[in-house]
Amino acid sequence: MNKVRIEKLPETREIDGAKRWVEEKGEFAQISYGEVLRHLAVFELKPGFWRGSHYHQEKEETFYVITGRMRGVCIDMDTEERAEYTVTKGDKIHIRPRCAHIFYGLEDALVVEYSPQKYDKDDTFKVEFEERS
Repeated sequence: MNKVRIEKLPETREIDGAKRWVEEKGEFAQISYGEVLRHLAVFELKPGFWRGSHYHQEKEETFYVITGRMRGVCIDMDTEERAEYTVTKGDKIHIRPRCAHIFYGLEDALVVEYSPQKYDKDDTFKVEFEERS
């Protein structure tokens, strides 16, 4: 699906750009590099619960999984193409406008969400997904 891109941040200190590494004092993750951010949020998602179930006409979103595991379901609102993904710690999920999305908690997850556009409730359109688990 061309409206969703998932990437695993490289585990290295040796490059410029988004990356992560683990050292004795803990993990460091540079999840954004050179991007404009006008919206930033953090959310938890527990097993058996979901977040999302909408799309945005204008807003694009990026999610970074700090811990845990989630299943994402996306629907391209223009082509009706549907795709499912399992994402885990260290994954970045880029979702373009007009792509409905929902995340289901598979394990306790902590996620950062950011966007170059500010959040606008009038740009959020509810979508009923067939399943909720």
